[in-house]
Amino acid sequence: MADQSPENLSDIEILDILTSMRNDELDAEANNIIREGGKAGRQEAHKQALVALHHSFEEKFVEAVTLALHLNEGQSKKIRYKKDRIRILKVRGIDYSAIDGAETAQVLSQVAQAISREDAIVTRDLHNIFPFWKEGWPMVQFDNAYSILQDDISIHYQAVLDALISKH
Repeated sequence: MADQSPENLSDIEILDILTSMRNDELDAEANNIIREGGKAGRQEAHKQALVALHHSFEEKFVEAVTLALHLNEGQSKKIRYKKDRIRILKVRGIDYSAIDGAETAQVLSQVAQAISREDAIVTRDLHNIFPFWKEGWPMVQFDNAYSILQDDISIHYQAVLDALISKH
């Protein structure tokens, strides 16, 4: 999509691209971070992998939605925010909150934000999301959190693509 804008593509071409996006590996960079982390840096590697997974999901999500719904540049930027995401998709006949895994996308976003901005301290919204995650305490068991979120976000991404393809 980098060299072609959505308005220059036919509906069939857009459908082909969306269908091929089902093969996207959201966790490629994250898995590389984990492999390079080794045993000694296992938890740190998984912590960074969670941030990479979130970034990959958001990039692929924005690309798919922008393409499928012919969003302009301003809408593409807004689609990154939960309320705007729900609103923009609702106008196009897609109930984002009803898509399997929408809550997972929000949790992954909050986890990535907490890691990046809060020194991996559990925020109020993340309290009890995973066992032993208590508000105000450092996050633990990043490997388990990664495993769960990686699987769930892949399911969510596929469900989003299915919703976009069905509307096309």
